[in-house]
Amino acid sequence: MRFFVQNLVVIFWAFLLGEVLGYIGGQLEVLSVNPLEMGIVAAITAVIGVNAINALSKPVK
Repeated sequence: MRFFVQNLVVIFWAFLLGEVLGYIGGQLEVLSVNPLEMGIVAAITAVIGVNAINALSKPVK
């Protein structure tokens, strides 16, 4: 259950930060940004990254 909750927190914060970074980047480049797409891409990238780091940093038994 703890693993599931940790991933939900990562998804939540990655979605929010992805939205903010997508908005800022879109305004700087004068491009239109699809907010939902930016949030989903950021959330998927963060979940893969966090789980990969956790898998690689476990001690060898």
